[in-house]
Amino acid sequence: MGKQTKPRRTQAERRTQSRQAVLDSACRLFGEKGYADTSLDDISADCGLTIRPIYHYFGNKKALFSAVVEHMSVRILDTFVVDVPEDPVYALRKSWRGFLDLCDDPGFRRIVLIDSPNIMGRQLWDQSPVYQRASELVGAAQPSRGAAKKFRFALMNRVMMGAMAEAALMVAEADDIPMAKREAEKLIITLFTRLEEYAD
Repeated sequence: MGKQTKPRRTQAERRTQSRQAVLDSACRLFGEKGYADTSLDDISADCGLTIRPIYHYFGNKKALFSAVVEHMSVRILDTFVVDVPEDPVYALRKSWRGFLDLCDDPGFRRIVLIDSPNIMGRQLWDQSPVYQRASELVGAAQPSRGAAKKFRFALMNRVMMGAMAEAALMVAEADDIPMAKREAEKLIITLFTRLEEYAD
């Protein structure tokens, strides 16, 4: 019986595979070395491609980093509770715990918590699906009437998002991460409970 040959990949499949290889290398190197200390030459060498495909698929270093951040955003969204139950504290606690588990990954911490606000700006997260979903978890999706109450919900969300980001960064920098995660969870739930009282 003759030896079977593998079907040849189409050009589109090769492009998809090359783009994914670039993205995988970028995720790894940006996570290990940080944005400033990672060059496109480093990434091309790591994924075994010339630098030309990187420019073709992503345009430049900042656009490639933006694609990496978007990939990390999907990981964050996957940790969130899909259907908010009647108990909003349960939904927030479970989602917050999932996010903190992601922060166990040093590469995730470096990209999401340290480099992305500096490179992409805070507005990146303010306009992202992550912010929208997190807003729902802290109560912004509840019906509200009147300008004051709408502003109150928006203010509550902004405070919660800032508190979560700072707490996660402290967890990432802690010597005892399990202890830091427990304390961060307590603080965020306490803050959320108090802010709910304010929003009402």
